Amino acid sequence: MVFKKIRSLVGRLFSENMQMKIILQLSNFFWGLRKYFLSVVIDYPEDFRINWKNIKNQSSQDKERNFTVYQLVKLHNKIFEGMHTNIIEFGTDRGATLTTISKFIKKDSQIFSVDSFGFHAKEIKENISKFDEHYQGSYRPFTKQTRFKDFDHVQMTKNLNEILSKKNSNLETIVGYFPNLNKECMAKISNLKFSFVHLDYDLYQSTLDSFNFVKERLEKNAIILFDDFNFINQEGVKKAVKDLKIDLDKGFQTQSGQLILFN
Repeated sequence: MVFKKIRSLVGRLFSENMQMKIILQLSNFFWGLRKYFLSVVIDYPEDFRINWKNIKNQSSQDKERNFTVYQLVKLHNKIFEGMHTNIIEFGTDRGATLTTISKFIKKDSQIFSVDSFGFHAKEIKENISKFDEHYQGSYRPFTKQTRFKDFDHVQMTKNLNEILSKKNSNLETIVGYFPNLNKECMAKISNLKFSFVHLDYDLYQSTLDSFNFVKERLEKNAIILFDDFNFINQEGVKKAVKDLKIDLDKGFQTQSGQLILFN
């Protein structure tokens, strides 16, 4: 409880971008100790290491969580090899995870990214639940003045589509406060089946809404990744999973705080 208050205080004292830098440094130090205390050394594939070097300065995930994404995408590619697939990410932030997905996803994949990108910060703040203690009060997350300062989601989409086009794949970015998207955007994703889902909205109600949307739209053997399941300052995510009555025996929890489910 004491550490939770300290972590929340840090979150209020520093900008979101500075918080991410601090977290990445601390995480890198902590996981590096595995070598000395557990005699564990992970041999990261070269393509992952190159990608991580390019995205780490914009990432809200540490290296370990991003490596989980990398491995899940590779597994997804094996499961759905030779098929056209639809992938959706709820909560793209500045695009680090989306970049990892786009770079390593198999050919013939349609990717959808859904995020406010700072344009709906007021709506998000007005709908903070009692289960999202860290985000209550004067703290205003996900704004154009903080996390999305000097960030252009249009340019991000263009850059990633240059990569995806070589694999007969495509990324479509949807700007909005889910599920209150315009009818055209909702229609694009409502009649699809998804093989890979990344849920990274941090908040209780947003996690509820996004999972309720996809749960009847999953391919057999689809992979669902909750990014902040065991994070002490995003406890709304775990509460949402509990209230959704999700069977945790259909997946597993990672040591870096994620929850992975298989349909």
